[in-house]
Amino acid sequence: MTTLNTAWSKLRWSLAQRGLRGTMRTALGRLHRQDRAPGEEKPLLHPFDQRYGVETSGLIGGGDLRTGHKNDVFNTAYYGMAPSRFRRVMEDWIADSGHAAITQYNFVDLGCGKGRAVMMASEFQFRQAIGVELNASLAKTAEANLTVWTGAGRAACPVQILCQDATEFSFPEGPCLLYLFNPFAAPVVKRLIERLESEFADRPGLLDVIYFNPEAGEVFDAHAGFKLLWTGTVEMSEEDAAADHVASPDDLCSVYRWIGV
Repeated sequence: MTTLNTAWSKLRWSLAQRGLRGTMRTALGRLHRQDRAPGEEKPLLHPFDQRYGVETSGLIGGGDLRTGHKNDVFNTAYYGMAPSRFRRVMEDWIADSGHAAITQYNFVDLGCGKGRAVMMASEFQFRQAIGVELNASLAKTAEANLTVWTGAGRAACPVQILCQDATEFSFPEGPCLLYLFNPFAAPVVKRLIERLESEFADRPGLLDVIYFNPEAGEVFDAHAGFKLLWTGTVEMSEEDAAADHVASPDDLCSVYRWIGV
């Protein structure tokens, strides 16, 4: 019975995320990958993990990220952001003179997974870096990774992981940089934006959003309170391209600013 429940949960998730046609395409794609010749696969362990002694590799489908929460069906997947892409976008954002100094900003990663982006963010001199993750197993891995990361002296700011629903997270005072790596589908993004409206009602200009793979970007685009600052592709390093199982050169990143309503 447990096996049947698991299979039904995965099918329900896939239908909600991809629809019937997309679910069929995904199933056929998996059969194709199973037929690949030995040696065609990319390395399972990303060089980031080899270099720093952490564990952020692997692809976990949304159907395997069950927590019993009502939002489980809207999970996308876990996959670590390509470090070269993250750092390039962060450097561009920091160089933008249209916002306050980075030392005043709180970095918040909603749906932080195993914490790769939070660790990389902590290399910059934010006021603090916070990762929020609903799945307890992923959050536990992220915490273990942070112990290794901070123990090696790599964090330039305070950093922490919180295990909770992203739509219930209370943002810290002051300017915030919200980071999203396509963690959940549009229904949850809509609820998140409702919370942002409330939390930043009296803080126009003090919230920026970096949204990689913005599959629900139209929700931000349609909202009068958010201004699109930039959208485009971000080049990956050769190292990341050789190790990445998921990313495409055509993947988009969008940057928004809360201007208020």
